[in-house]
Amino acid sequence: MHLRDKLIKLLAYLKTLDYYFVSVLLVAATLRFVDLGYSDYQGDENKAFYTPTLGQTFVEFVLDQKKGPVQFIVTFITKYLSTDYTNRFVSRLPFALAGFFAIFFFYKFVKLHFGKKAAFLSSFLLATNGFLIAFSRIVQYQSLVIFFMILALYLFSKAVRDDRYRFWGMFGALISWALSMLSHYDGIFIAPFMFYLLVQWFRKYFQIDKKKALIDFALCSILPVVLVLAFYVPFFLSLASSTLLYWQGRISGSVSGKISSSKYLFVVYHPIYIVHIYTLLAAFGALYIAYRTYLDKRLNPEYIYLLLWVAFGVVFMEKFVSVPGTHIYTYLVPATIILSLGVILIQKLVIKLFRERFGSVIFQTCVIYIFIFMFTQMYAVYVDNYREYPWEQEKFVFWSFYKPSGTYHLSLFGFPYNRNWDSIRKFVLSFPEVDAYSGNERTALSRYYIPLLKDVNKAGFFIYIRNPQTLTNEIKQEKLLYWIGKHEPLYVYSRNGEDLVSIYQMPPRTLPEIIQLEQTVAPK
Repeated sequence: MHLRDKLIKLLAYLKTLDYYFVSVLLVAATLRFVDLGYSDYQGDENKAFYTPTLGQTFVEFVLDQKKGPVQFIVTFITKYLSTDYTNRFVSRLPFALAGFFAIFFFYKFVKLHFGKKAAFLSSFLLATNGFLIAFSRIVQYQSLVIFFMILALYLFSKAVRDDRYRFWGMFGALISWALSMLSHYDGIFIAPFMFYLLVQWFRKYFQIDKKKALIDFALCSILPVVLVLAFYVPFFLSLASSTLLYWQGRISGSVSGKISSSKYLFVVYHPIYIVHIYTLLAAFGALYIAYRTYLDKRLNPEYIYLLLWVAFGVVFMEKFVSVPGTHIYTYLVPATIILSLGVILIQKLVIKLFRERFGSVIFQTCVIYIFIFMFTQMYAVYVDNYREYPWEQEKFVFWSFYKPSGTYHLSLFGFPYNRNWDSIRKFVLSFPEVDAYSGNERTALSRYYIPLLKDVNKAGFFIYIRNPQTLTNEIKQEKLLYWIGKHEPLYVYSRNGEDLVSIYQMPPRTLPEIIQLEQTVAPK
């Protein structure tokens, strides 16, 4: 083939590309993969690792965790690439890929039901949603739940729309839904739209052959149902008291003793104006559905089940559960479709007000600026790490990202956070005579890196972290305050001219014992 023919072929291919789709994927990839391995492990990441005890089988380990097994299957595989999970990029990559492909299939799903414009707008909003970005940047189940939820909806939609996917589309959809629920029971929240697709599937294929349709459905359902029951029946029969107490705490609100506010948590993950943009678009989205209902003289069933999908999550998370935390993603995912309908209605109003050509220019310019604002803000929050919001205040153009208040129940993860804990671990373990430590960082994080007893009176090391995940630099223990006021640290880690870590070596005694010892050895 001559060069000219190759160029012609390339140009023909480029003309067929969906550039809206490509742009969304570029945004999603940038926010999920850039500097993925930067942050120390945080939150419950280390609890998702496959770390069996000696002689424990994989099945025994999974059942012992009392959590969905899919994340452990993933970390079981990545363990072959990073035996001790020290390579954070490798450990997180499967979860980032799940977050990326969730956007990929979400675009395709929305396009099938609500059109190309809604697919682009809603997928961009989902790609720049702070919760979904954060989920994609940690070793945790959430991105897997969302990916399999959306894949299930897309495959079931294909089974309804395309006869070639009649059987395998449904089978793949139900397997994906099962995998979503085996990642976490949050997967159940797509039930309203899955029910709608099931009804559509039966309506279409019953007309062709009722018996074959029933047989196909039965065959497609057996394996997914077996998979779900095989895990959840033993799970509920042997429900740990700690798990039950945790659920009761989330439902009653006693889990943390702090204020629970989904709006406040949303603002922490989206600091500047995005909550206002979402609220405005949600109102216009509702108006759009009402407008289309008025024009069509009936409520489109796809809108009905979309609203039921959103309502299912909202009612359960905001009415039944007192501390929903980041699980509000269960209704934010479908809500982005309603937001996209709001953008479409605004476009119609602007064009009607300013006429076609001038109105289109105004609308497109505003959308471009708002989308750039949303993307760059999310990049500053989750990818850029010169300043590490929310652990410290960060500047963004004319605004500031302020540290959130510790009076609220905050589920913070996926944000940039690096205190070089690998080096801290190496330094501490170079003193084999020291068998205890203390510090101001979250115990779940420090205990993963420092395999010593955490006890302030027995501590040989005090690890002081500036701007820790606890959101407070305050030292409350009198022994620690006394010691650092009189001694220099043995180890200091600095970045950008600021000391972030200071490690002090102390006698493993109580404060009165230390004072008495100093008075005894002091020269007379």
